[in-house]
Amino acid sequence: MLIELGNLNLFYFSMKHKNYLFKSLKAGLLIATVFLSSCTTESTPDLGIKHIIVIGVDGLSPDGINKAQTSVIDSLIKNGASTFEARSVLPSSSSSNWASMIMGADTEQHGITSNGWEINNYTLPAVVSGHDSRFPTIFTLFHDQKPEAHVGAIYDWDGFGRLYNPEDVAFDINGDLEDGTTQDASSYIKEHKPDFTFIHLDHVDHAGHSEGHGTDSYYKAVEKADSLIGTIIQATKDTGIFENTLFIISADHGGLGKGHGGESLAEVNIPFILYGAGVKKGYTIEETVYQYDNAATVAFAAGLETPQAWIGRPVKSAFTGYEKPVLPYKKQQQLSTPVLLPENGPYAPPGGLFTESKVEVNLNNPNTIGNIYYTLDGSDPSVESGIKYTAPFSVDSTTLVRAIVAEEGKTSSTIAAGSYRLISTQKKPGILFNIYPLENLTSLPDFRNLKTSQTGNIMEFESGILDSLDSAASTAVVFTSVLKIDTAGSYTFYTNSDDGSKLYINGKLVVDNNGDHGVQERSGTINLKKGMHSIKIEYFNGGGGYYLDAQYKGPGIGKQIIPADKLSQN
Repeated sequence: MLIELGNLNLFYFSMKHKNYLFKSLKAGLLIATVFLSSCTTESTPDLGIKHIIVIGVDGLSPDGINKAQTSVIDSLIKNGASTFEARSVLPSSSSSNWASMIMGADTEQHGITSNGWEINNYTLPAVVSGHDSRFPTIFTLFHDQKPEAHVGAIYDWDGFGRLYNPEDVAFDINGDLEDGTTQDASSYIKEHKPDFTFIHLDHVDHAGHSEGHGTDSYYKAVEKADSLIGTIIQATKDTGIFENTLFIISADHGGLGKGHGGESLAEVNIPFILYGAGVKKGYTIEETVYQYDNAATVAFAAGLETPQAWIGRPVKSAFTGYEKPVLPYKKQQQLSTPVLLPENGPYAPPGGLFTESKVEVNLNNPNTIGNIYYTLDGSDPSVESGIKYTAPFSVDSTTLVRAIVAEEGKTSSTIAAGSYRLISTQKKPGILFNIYPLENLTSLPDFRNLKTSQTGNIMEFESGILDSLDSAASTAVVFTSVLKIDTAGSYTFYTNSDDGSKLYINGKLVVDNNGDHGVQERSGTINLKKGMHSIKIEYFNGGGGYYLDAQYKGPGIGKQIIPADKLSQN
């Protein structure tokens, strides 16, 4: 037997000690055999999954499940694996998140960065494409790797159908509202016993937009979704595939007020529930779960290879035979922020505009532990630099109150801020507004050739002027004013809007927050001299809920609503 070692000295050594060498080789082969044998015994468990059904409920929040009567979902959680701390992608809008749910990737990969995205009209192209210009979806993986599989998509929102190539599915139907969609899905399951079915229900989101998240109407919509999920599960029992079916229940986003699209936990926290074949019972998922992990988990359960461009990871710990991961870094646990009164709804900061000479400020600690510390000069509060709150106090001029909850000598909550703007009863409104009713707005129009339908004067930049309109849908507004700057320096301006807005200083675009989106904040910075500066905000509402505020910060000024006493029309 000749073994070539590539080195003469080693070859001589091998010949001289051939008995030792052969014994070593024999031992090495034995070790390799044992290793391979051990690998075989630790192969992927057979989870018994032959059918997979994903049910996505648009706008379904953890709060909705917790506060509504959801007997079906409660049973799935009790007998399955779940987390209420999964996160959507940003922006927390529908198109971006439904895309990430089926594409195993975030917006920067698939390019669907807003609800304005269309197959041939977009800003950011996908990093890779499937069978057309769209990023490869879970449907694409089934089409390419398991062409014999029966795959269907049944959805209540027609916008969902544009996110994937219809050639990748065998059954593609835009259902008739939530009841019709559920009926179509149940009939499809009974007739075809599909390998993979994606079902989209839209009515919970409608309730959030029309009546508001956290309202009785919203919770009633959640309860109906719970019933419809039960109907779909029953269809698998009726057709005899229940025992081999994996169910995944999730959502695209939550909501705040009558909208979504922002970065609050109420908007980005979503449920992620697994139930059925191969799933552990009563298991709480402790690792982080992201929107794009949904598609990766489906691919794992179906034995599909995921593309390199996907960033989603399967939630393996939810399945029998897979260990809970070791997590050296735990999820952040913190106390709730202090509540400043008066509150002004889900978007506007606490406080408000007052004509009194003094305003009382009340702070509440929503936690059972900790103390509140606050500042009045715009600085960040802490135990060392803040004032310990013991009782309500009064302010007699425009004041920014910033507060935290601290426990055991260290900050334990994020900062809450309230903007208390005091003006004289003789103060004249400093902002001129012009309203333009238009049609089918998805971005700010060119105002140069438009005719205004209504004009007026207000104290601050806000969207409340739309409240008096018969319909605020497809309405644009231009606000103009003059801003007094007391100290020269660098100033950052912010617009927080649903839908789009732009802010100009001295005719220069400083903040671009344009587009069809939920409440989101954008900012920009500009150097300003002491004195008077023109300020203009363009704003539009395409439909549904609407909101606008404008804030700034600068030398000696903490981030706050641009106060009325700094605005005039000359």
